[in-house]
Amino acid sequence: MTQYKIIAGTFHVKGFSPDGDSIRFQANDMANWDFFKWQTEKDKKEKRKQLRVESIDALETHYEGYHQPRTFALAALESLLELVGIKSVTYSLSLTKIVDADDGKAGFIASASTDKYGRPVSYVFPKSAKLTDGAVMDSATLPIEDSINFELAREGLVYPTFYTTTDRVFAEKFRAVVARARKTKRGIWSIDRTSDFTLYDIRTLQEDILLLPKLFRRLVSFFDGYSDFNQLNDYLTKQKDSLVLWDGTKKKSLAELMKISGRRIQLKTPVENIFFKAK
Repeated sequence: MTQYKIIAGTFHVKGFSPDGDSIRFQANDMANWDFFKWQTEKDKKEKRKQLRVESIDALETHYEGYHQPRTFALAALESLLELVGIKSVTYSLSLTKIVDADDGKAGFIASASTDKYGRPVSYVFPKSAKLTDGAVMDSATLPIEDSINFELAREGLVYPTFYTTTDRVFAEKFRAVVARARKTKRGIWSIDRTSDFTLYDIRTLQEDILLLPKLFRRLVSFFDGYSDFNQLNDYLTKQKDSLVLWDGTKKKSLAELMKISGRRIQLKTPVENIFFKAK
């Protein structure tokens, strides 16, 4: 059973570029970071660590110069900020950076590991959560329903995105709450097009359709590197995502789950059934 370190600290966005699934966090007690294995000593010593918020993926506000439809992208970010208590936010003109904010608000994270970029993979909790700094909890005792990750999924503001390292107990709870949000067409689920959409150009991705952000990132990278749309299937195949489906079926890439007919693209498997291999 996965063990999660509980760390009390403060959340920070001023001078940074957060989105709905990433934010900076500073531990009250730096000794808590000794729980983790770090890629570098520099990552361990960095005071304000970039988190990778677990089990969810928010629409991109900025990705290699591109963005997804901003109404929902900013809705996820601003809901995250509100839930951690950060107010009076001022954005840069490009909406890619927060230049001022009333941040440094208290809260908790529960994290089991870091990723290859030195980001603690975390469930985020408000200061009202009944958690104890420095404690270690598991999926049987951590109140995941009180996490901000879970709240954003429940309100339909983010997509579920699981990795093979994601705790299956928690993934099952996220799957259930996402199913309810989809059934009631809450938030993004009122206009989500991940399962079936027509792709004309990069503008379609930025302005017109809501997609699973991981798929958006794949398609943006494709447009950046290829001019022939007929090469899309080959491009997706080469990504070698090493997917595992909920029932244990293994797939080599997203291409195996997709049907591409001219400009029409269909993802034949619900996103919450997919576990990606962490790279």
